[in-house]
Amino acid sequence: MEGEDPSPLAPEWRRWLVENLLRGTSTRELVASLEKAGVPAEKARRAVEAEQQEPFVAGALRAVGMQRKLEGLLDVYAELFQQTDVPPRVDRHDALMPAGFFERYYFQNLPVVLREGPSALRSSQEWTPARVAERLGERESRHACCVPLFEDSRLESLARELSSPRGFAAEDVRACEPRLWWEPVGTEVPLRASRRNVLLAQVHGVRQLQLVPAFELRRVAASSPEEADTPLCLDVELSPGELLLLPVGWWYGFKAPEGGVAVSFEAFALPEPNVTWDSDAEPLPSPLPPRD
Repeated sequence: MEGEDPSPLAPEWRRWLVENLLRGTSTRELVASLEKAGVPAEKARRAVEAEQQEPFVAGALRAVGMQRKLEGLLDVYAELFQQTDVPPRVDRHDALMPAGFFERYYFQNLPVVLREGPSALRSSQEWTPARVAERLGERESRHACCVPLFEDSRLESLARELSSPRGFAAEDVRACEPRLWWEPVGTEVPLRASRRNVLLAQVHGVRQLQLVPAFELRRVAASSPEEADTPLCLDVELSPGELLLLPVGWWYGFKAPEGGVAVSFEAFALPEPNVTWDSDAEPLPSPLPPRD
C-alpha cells in the first residue's frame, strides 16, 4: 500500500535492529534473534532488508565499515609491535648520531631517550626550580604549565640562555617553538595526545612517564571502560640531562613527585617541516553521487 512503512517492526525494534547492524552483526544472526523473539521468519528477513536499504542506514554502514577496517589495521600494528623476543620498551642511548635518531625513531614513529641533554641549563641559576617559580609568579607556579618561551616577557632571561640540541632540532632556536614545562611537587598529568613530534629536554627533577603508542587509538578513545581493552603502556623515567622524543600520535601522561623543569622543541634538523595530527579537524565531504 502506498505510504506504508516498509519495515514491519515497531520503532523500538527498528532501533535495536539498526544498532546491531552498525555493530556489524550478521544478517543471519539478526534474523535468528528476531525469530527467537517470536517474529515470523519471513517478516524478520524483510525487516532486516528494509533497514539495510534505508539511505541513512546504508550511509552509516559504509562509514562504520571504513572505521572497522582502520581499527583492524591498527590492531595488526599492535600485534606486530609486541612480536619481539623482549618486552616492548623505550630505547635509551648514551650516544646516538642524528642520522640514527631520524631513521630508527623519528621516521618510525617510536620514542627514544637520549642521554645528551642540556647540561648548560642545569648549571644555570636562571633555570633552577626556585628561579623559574619566581619568574612565573606565586599563583601560576602552583600548577603545572607549558609556556611558550619566546612569547612570555617573564621568561626572557631563560630564552636568552637557550640553544637547540645540535643535529636533532633546528638550529634556529626560536623556530623550534620552545616551551617551558613547569611542574610543582607532586604533579600528576593524565594521558593526552602528542599532536606533533616533540623533543622534550629534562632540566631539573625526575619525570615518570607513561607512553601509549598511536596504534592504541581504539582502546584509549573507548567511550566507556566496559568497551575498552587495556592499552599497551610503556613506562620511562626521564632524568635531568636526558632528551625524550614524544612521537606524533602517541599519548603521554606523567608524574613529577619532586616537581620538575623541562623545555620542549618542535622543529627538527630536517628539510621537511614537523607533521601535525589534527584529530579535531572537520573532514571534507565525500564525492557527490551522480546526478539523475
